[in-house]
Amino acid sequence: MQHPKRWVMKESGYGRSPVVCQDRIGNLWTSWISFGPTGESIAFSRRSPRGEWSTPQRWEPSRPHVTGLAIAPWGDGIIAAWVDGEEDEIDGLKVAVVTPSSISAPILITPHRRGPAHPALSTSATHFVLAWTIRQMGGRQVVAHMGEDPFSIEEIVRIDDGGGYNISPTVACLENSGVVVWQNHRRSLSQILARRLDKGSAHRDIIPLCSDAQGICALPAVHPSAQGNVWVAWQTDNSPKTGPGLARQIHVVEMGRDDVVRRPVAPLPDVEDPPRGEDQGFEAPAITVADDGHLVVIGRGSQSIRRQDLGTQGWSDRIQIDDPGWQCRGRRFAVASAGEHILIVGRERDGIAVRTLPAVIASVRGHPELSPVEAKIRCDDGASAYRPEHRHIVAGQRVLFGDLHQHTAHSDGTGTIEETYARARFRYEDDIVAVADHESFLGKQTPPGEWAEMRRIADEFYRPGRFVTLTAFEWTGRAHPGPGHKVVYLPADGGPVLSRESNATKTGEGLISAAHRLGALVVPHHVGWTGANMSAHDPTVQTCFEIVSCHGAYERIGAGPIGTRGDDKPGEFIADALDKGLRFGFTGGSDGHGLNWHHGVCRKQDSHRSGLTGVFSSEVSREGVLNALRRRRCYATSGEKIGLWFEIDSRPMGEELVVGWPVPFRVVVSATAPIRSISLVSNEGQEIQLNATGKEADIRGTLEPPTPSGWCYYFVRVIQEDDAVAWSSPIWLDAPSTA
Repeated sequence: MQHPKRWVMKESGYGRSPVVCQDRIGNLWTSWISFGPTGESIAFSRRSPRGEWSTPQRWEPSRPHVTGLAIAPWGDGIIAAWVDGEEDEIDGLKVAVVTPSSISAPILITPHRRGPAHPALSTSATHFVLAWTIRQMGGRQVVAHMGEDPFSIEEIVRIDDGGGYNISPTVACLENSGVVVWQNHRRSLSQILARRLDKGSAHRDIIPLCSDAQGICALPAVHPSAQGNVWVAWQTDNSPKTGPGLARQIHVVEMGRDDVVRRPVAPLPDVEDPPRGEDQGFEAPAITVADDGHLVVIGRGSQSIRRQDLGTQGWSDRIQIDDPGWQCRGRRFAVASAGEHILIVGRERDGIAVRTLPAVIASVRGHPELSPVEAKIRCDDGASAYRPEHRHIVAGQRVLFGDLHQHTAHSDGTGTIEETYARARFRYEDDIVAVADHESFLGKQTPPGEWAEMRRIADEFYRPGRFVTLTAFEWTGRAHPGPGHKVVYLPADGGPVLSRESNATKTGEGLISAAHRLGALVVPHHVGWTGANMSAHDPTVQTCFEIVSCHGAYERIGAGPIGTRGDDKPGEFIADALDKGLRFGFTGGSDGHGLNWHHGVCRKQDSHRSGLTGVFSSEVSREGVLNALRRRRCYATSGEKIGLWFEIDSRPMGEELVVGWPVPFRVVVSATAPIRSISLVSNEGQEIQLNATGKEADIRGTLEPPTPSGWCYYFVRVIQEDDAVAWSSPIWLDAPSTA
């Protein structure tokens, strides 16, 4: 295949979420969300068939943020739809028209107070279909409008059936009808649904394209085929060989004019399973149809753009169409057909880039052979929903478990934020989760609209009393001797991103100071690799350190049974910081990027199960969890829900005691496998071995006080026979003052 031609937009601000299309007279258009000094706005540029791209123009004034964007051809220009701002009545879902000679003023379709999101657009020669989502009790609903005048959008119809959480609508506009496809979550069930809108008649029934009680189906894409048929693609993490996992792959079907769903006879080639390398999976589909009828699928590997075509002879090989190596944060792509070529636009390292590829490749021709597939709309019976018996109790104390450090495709991870929350609650049956995407990655930061969208999704999945989503991000400083990497947990009501791109928070000290003012918590992680930044430590802000993740365990250099990823920095481990007098508790987080084995570094195939935090909180709420982390009422495990309680003189882990006499201690363990060892770990690597057999232990004993004017710490390390580990937060003993 010939090397693609590539243009980079002359963006004066900072661009994201690009889209692309060709208008009815052959002009190419691309549009994106532009972030500048005064806020965010919609930018667009046009290229005539023989010319260069025009200087980008914008709708003004800028708004505080923009959270969605879609465009479609309209005459000799485009229709654009987006969601902006935060004021209840003047901001929200807006629509405007652009031609080579004019820019219309945007009109407001749905005000911000109704929570519009996920706009999707498609047009024919005479009419258009616009779909979006709005808030509803307990989730979101899909609504749509089909009409002929974008300045007169009055009849808005509900598309879904009112059940579950409905997101990510995408649309195809046909000659006399439209098709809306969307993602539906019902507790543990994920499915892709479709509905045809017929012009001038009642809308048809909802058609299930897939329903998956195990995997998570997400991010549908559509494109018209022939005779009123529509191609649909989506990503799923359910492998036909190994079941639910992390390596995503793209599925496709064709929905006929008769609403019969057909899938390709040729089997979909599996992604590498199980993958271990740097670039895994095939997700976030964008699709188009070549003039000869074959389907072109463009998707994202974890670090690349990939293409795979489907024709009469089946599937082509999956090929990479961009430069090798790690790419830009938040990579999503839009695709459009332009005669003999297809257009691909994405945010790449050097900005918003448009590529052209030949629509036809040598090995693929024609419309593929299909066979009918049966699917039905399913309603989850609640079997995997939260139940009181899922509660974990140790030593009479309630423990909430969760992964407090996960990444998505918003930075250098894979999958959607919604997928992360659904997987945590229904597949893993966790109580807590935190998406902590990098606030800056490969020079691309988190702009306000992206952050607003991430916060919105966290709030919508938050269920006080049942499931807690923390608002967090990873501050990504330079490795040792720089300040390292730290996860920032914002207060219950949220707050801004503290970016290393800002002068005020570009250093560890600046970050800690800003977090202190906000009431945020800061947690360093994989410190033995990127550094502990001990000089910036503030025990009221850095109340915990993450001791274990997919990168390994960083208790002490050379310790086992869990190793590190290598490139160790002596003197920067957890024990080094404790021995120097820093005081903090322990958390565990996967630091999971959605990659099996995490490039071969992680000891587990499912890297999202490589670090967990146990939190002692009777209140299942953001305030309760954050207060427990602030008080160091927490502990870490290597991914298993091991029950662990540690107290000295009836005071729990995280406490500081002043003692001048022997004091009693108690360790309670409820393991998930037979216990190999339980150790009380103290200063300079001293250990007291405690006797235990089986999977349960309740051990009591006595500890000597620290030396006069001295201090010491103790924490518990539990190692199971399967090499799983749990670490309690320390308890500190201080000798009485002699003054």
